[in-house]
Amino acid sequence: MRYWKAGVIFLIAFLIQPSFLNLINIAGYTPNLLLCLTVIFTFLYDGEYYGPVFGTVLGLAYDICYSYVIGPTAIALLIVSALVLLLRSFANVENIISMWVVSVLAFLSYYLINWGLFKIAGSPAGLLYVLSYSIWVICYSMVVITVMYLFMIKKTERYHKDRYFK
Repeated sequence: MRYWKAGVIFLIAFLIQPSFLNLINIAGYTPNLLLCLTVIFTFLYDGEYYGPVFGTVLGLAYDICYSYVIGPTAIALLIVSALVLLLRSFANVENIISMWVVSVLAFLSYYLINWGLFKIAGSPAGLLYVLSYSIWVICYSMVVITVMYLFMIKKTERYHKDRYFK
C-alpha cells in the first residue's frame, strides 16, 4: 500500500469520527477509528510505518480540533504504535486471536496513557470512570477492528504460511 492511500484512509476516519460516527453509536458509545486504524496498520504492515506516522499526525490534529489540551492523543497513539510493533514480533500476523490480544492490550494502554496525560493536564476524570467508559468502547472497537482485519489480511498476506508451501 502506498503512503497516500493510507493517508486518505486515515483522513476519512478523522473526518468521520466526530461527525457521522455519532449517528451509528450503540448506547452512546462509538469506536475510536484513529486508534483502530493505527493498531491495524501497525500490526499488519511489516516494515511500513503507516500507523505511527498517520496516527500521530492526525492524533495531534484531533487534539487541536476537538480537545482542550494539545498533544495527549498524539503521544498516546505513538506509544501504542511502539507497543504494537513490539508485540507484533511475538505474534502471528495471520492469526486473528493474536490480533485480538494485541488490540485489547493496545486499547487498554491507549486509554490508560491518555487518562494519565489528561490527568497531568488537570482533568478531573477518575480512573474508574475512564475504565468503565473504555470497556464499552473497546468492545465496539473490537468488532470494527475484526472487520478491518478480515478485509485487510487478504491484501497484506498474499500467500499464507503453510507448512507444505515453500
